[in-house]
Amino acid sequence: MSLLHVENLCVDYTTPEGTVRVVDRVSLKLDFGEVLGIIGESGSGKSVLALAIMELLSSSAQMTADLFMVEDQDVMKMAPAARREFLSSRFAIIFQEPTTSLNPNMTIGRQLDEAIRYHQGGSRRQRHHEAIELLASVGLDEPESRLRQYPHELSGGMNQRVMIAMAVSCRPRLLIADEPTTALDVTIQAQILDLLLRLNRDRDMALILITHDFAILSETTDIVDVMYCGQIVESGRTGNLLRAPRHPYTRALLDSVPQFGMRHKAGSRLFNLRGATPPMRHLPVGCYLGPRCPYARKECVETPKLRKIKGRSVRCHFPLDDKDKGK
Repeated sequence: MSLLHVENLCVDYTTPEGTVRVVDRVSLKLDFGEVLGIIGESGSGKSVLALAIMELLSSSAQMTADLFMVEDQDVMKMAPAARREFLSSRFAIIFQEPTTSLNPNMTIGRQLDEAIRYHQGGSRRQRHHEAIELLASVGLDEPESRLRQYPHELSGGMNQRVMIAMAVSCRPRLLIADEPTTALDVTIQAQILDLLLRLNRDRDMALILITHDFAILSETTDIVDVMYCGQIVESGRTGNLLRAPRHPYTRALLDSVPQFGMRHKAGSRLFNLRGATPPMRHLPVGCYLGPRCPYARKECVETPKLRKIKGRSVRCHFPLDDKDKGK
């Protein structure tokens, strides 16, 4: 039994110009203790997908799916309120900016107490002890004194640890971390990632890690999904995907990453994919990458399907082979 199994999840937003699809037929399957990485350019639909899984979309959005199973429960058969209650008891999310996610007018203790009261209940004294234990478990020194402080009195890394403590207060089976190391220096980034992986191991908790950083994916994840224009264009085991990408977009993302020790001629530039990501209101016909793809052919005006190739899922008419590496 999988922890999470989603088939053909779509998210549509109602706008003055009509309905816009920002997540298009995404399928995920995640087991207990597994770590899934999601990568793609800004605007590719990563964060919207996370909000859809958490049932946190705005009122202007509509989520549909052919299948949305959590353990053995069919979530799509639940009423919206019951679905939110069910998912919030099993899933948790850490947002990109802890300083904007925490309330600046409330102490850390009051905000943490609110989360514990909602998920666990108990007396005030019990919640106080639980808050101290949670802050200690995420590596904050002097946890009791931290409860009396406000978010502005803590560093970005400390606030992120507070957000993680609030997220795990419900003892989630799945934790979604939406770029949890944004704006943190590399030392604090490493500490936050180590913390997330320790929670993953100790609690057998599944983890979805949304990031722009391939180095983070290579060190932390079991599976990687690559998103472009709301679609998953490639999915596979992390090592295999990073070693030999089959989709031109994945290849382009990897080629754009500076390599340590790489020398460049004076005046040369790093690789970048030509053009820009199209607006979701005006997507190209057929393959969404087509106008930017160096491998595009006339057949690319037909919409490609996500198909299995050598243990990989690839949405491309002409998937790359090993001989295409480095082109």
